[in-house]
Amino acid sequence: MMRFLRRILPFCLAVALLAYALKDISFDDLGRQFQRAHYGWIALVGLITVLTYLVRGKRWQQPLMALGHHPTVFRATVAMLAGVIASLVVPGSGELTRCATLQRTDGVPFSQGIGSVVAERVIDLLMLGTVLLLTLLVELNRMQTYLAGLALNVPNVSGWEVAGGIVAVGLLGWLSWRWLLKLALQQHSLALRFTNTVKGLWTGFSAIRRLPQPYLFVLLTVLTYFFFWLSTHWLLLSLDRTHALPPSAALTILAVSSLGGLAVPTQGGIGTYHFFVSRVLVLYGFSPAEGALVATFLHAVGFGINLILSSLSLVLVPFILTKKPN
Repeated sequence: MMRFLRRILPFCLAVALLAYALKDISFDDLGRQFQRAHYGWIALVGLITVLTYLVRGKRWQQPLMALGHHPTVFRATVAMLAGVIASLVVPGSGELTRCATLQRTDGVPFSQGIGSVVAERVIDLLMLGTVLLLTLLVELNRMQTYLAGLALNVPNVSGWEVAGGIVAVGLLGWLSWRWLLKLALQQHSLALRFTNTVKGLWTGFSAIRRLPQPYLFVLLTVLTYFFFWLSTHWLLLSLDRTHALPPSAALTILAVSSLGGLAVPTQGGIGTYHFFVSRVLVLYGFSPAEGALVATFLHAVGFGINLILSSLSLVLVPFILTKKPN
């Protein structure tokens, strides 16, 4: 039941946000927008997306090498693409799928792979913070207006209620730890499996401190986010109505869409991207309907490119399995 809810709730949320964002859109206008787009820029976006995945594959290779595994950049990238297509179906499943794929193709233990991905995500959160800070510095007035428009009413909570919640969580954690410790002392198979999994996760996570080329890892991380910005900027150049937007507009869209994806995860950003980005474009002089129209175009093109590339993993993974390294 819980698994069903985890799958259906993001889908319902995506549909609700999408319907709300597109409620004032004319689909005839959307069709004309695709007809009038400059597909030379879109082709460049496709090329830069391929390069982005290769750079990310190379980056993931670094912590894996620190763990003593040596998958090629190509194999790491294919595993990552398998994760992308999984996340388009079930949000949050991409990391699990790519680690499971690399376990099948290169024998990398699943728990260690997950640990290395978690370490990557920590670095990505730091980079996202940097992007947000840079966006605030470049577009301070617009971001203040945007955040004010998204202000939420926070319910009144007393200090006693907060303290009670902290005590309850602490007590629950202590009881859970005692239970697990008791099982471990009894050499229970579930406890042993849990302990081994935690050890594997920590081994994978701590690999970030033993990178063979730490400066290369940092460079690849910065390059990844530069490519994210560049692909968004080129997509804006592909439309006559957004061609004149400053490069900082792409930075704002990148920051807000990334933050929105963390706050409201849906399949492939459907609904979430449309909702947040359409409101960003209002700050650049677009009406809500025009902003939703442009956001729909940007998402559709990016989603289509990612779907095509990630679908290739379904073809490539069986081929790689027949050529498993010894």
